[in-house]
Amino acid sequence: MLFRFSACRWIALGLLMPLLSGAACSREVESSVDRLKRLATALKEAEASTQPSSSLVPIAGQGLLEVPEGTRFVPAEQTRAFLESLGSSPVSSVMGMIVPQNFYTDPDWMVVINWEEIGFVDENRLKNLSIRHATRSIEEVATVQNKIRQKTGLPAFHLKNLLLSPRYDTVTHSLEYATDWTIEGVDREGVLFSHYFIGRSGVLSFNFVAIARPLDAIYPIINPINQRFSYLTGHSYSDFDPAHDRRASYAHEIAFPSWQKTGCSLLIAAALYWLKRRRSKKSS
Repeated sequence: MLFRFSACRWIALGLLMPLLSGAACSREVESSVDRLKRLATALKEAEASTQPSSSLVPIAGQGLLEVPEGTRFVPAEQTRAFLESLGSSPVSSVMGMIVPQNFYTDPDWMVVINWEEIGFVDENRLKNLSIRHATRSIEEVATVQNKIRQKTGLPAFHLKNLLLSPRYDTVTHSLEYATDWTIEGVDREGVLFSHYFIGRSGVLSFNFVAIARPLDAIYPIINPINQRFSYLTGHSYSDFDPAHDRRASYAHEIAFPSWQKTGCSLLIAAALYWLKRRRSKKSS
């Protein structure tokens, strides 16, 4: 049964990578064959390692997640290989992903899990993040990343809207916000919804990525995941020891990280949309 999913759609995804990366020379186009092979291998390994609903999985040695009904969990190693097969640079902070049960036949969305061991973040630094500060910080990150992407031939992305302003929950010690983005060369937006759980020595986040959709359509997916995660004893926010534990340098790096999560997420969103559009054309 392994890899019995609609292979032509994933082949299309592999062939899409040079297009999304702006490949022009023949050597780059030829490399799409190798990319396709790597994608196929990554998918096989991801499906083989997938853990079903109700599984209790450890995350980064920090907490436990009960996989929600109707979803599956892919471990860190296989998730990283899959993301890299889509064109992402290696990111050691990726700790796995949650996907819908039918992901391998209908890749609609995914939730990438990240653990950033940056030190303890005092929640007082996150309670009053303004919309203006949030927008400026996100745009600064995008500007820096777009310069890098331009040099490597990758399409630029631009913040369209702040769908959900940063809001902090003092009960769960968590922060969430959502944005949608335009991607050069793609006629639909990508959406990124991030929920951060502040722990004793860092931040664990669940990052929903898909083609653009309203928040009301995202909450039924992301909320069950958030509700089923908890830090292990000794690793939670309340376990912080000011006498011995390291503190994070800048709180805004948590909410608006400068790493490649945003770029990778938007690349995935573009690929998911392209596949769905291709499927619609075939069925019509």
